Amino acid sequence: MKKAKLLAILMLSINFSFSSENLKEIRDLYYKVNLEDIGLDDFEKSINKNNKIPKPELEGYKAVLWFLKAKKSYNPYKKYESFNKGKKQLELIIKKYPDNVELRFLRLTIQDHSPIFLGYNDKIELDKIFIKAKIKELNNDFDLKSRIIEYLTKRDK
Repeated sequence: MKKAKLLAILMLSINFSFSSENLKEIRDLYYKVNLEDIGLDDFEKSINKNNKIPKPELEGYKAVLWFLKAKKSYNPYKKYESFNKGKKQLELIIKKYPDNVELRFLRLTIQDHSPIFLGYNDKIELDKIFIKAKIKELNNDFDLKSRIIEYLTKRDK
């Protein structure tokens, strides 16, 4: 019985380790797409093939993909359509997982960089307050914690 419990704990920790590495890879790609170091197609392929990331975070990055598509599109109609699709998806996933810090961080980064005339900037202060309150709880995810601290430091200068 003890061996079974130990084996289960070991398997869960290995699975968590793989999902953490996969999530770090997706975060890195998200940053690289924004810096235009890689193409949007590479980011999309990585998201679509990666099923080892926890579901809320994966869904969050899938929603963010629509915002990136809007940014890259030349057609104003497609731009607006993609933006609204991303907004709808991101809001739905945050409504489902309101305490997820990474989802709130993604929304903050999107709202910070969205044109004001689109009206998607109403949760900036709420997300900043939430993230600052919850960042202490991210002890198991140093990667996310350091990205948030770096972003907020640069943002508030």
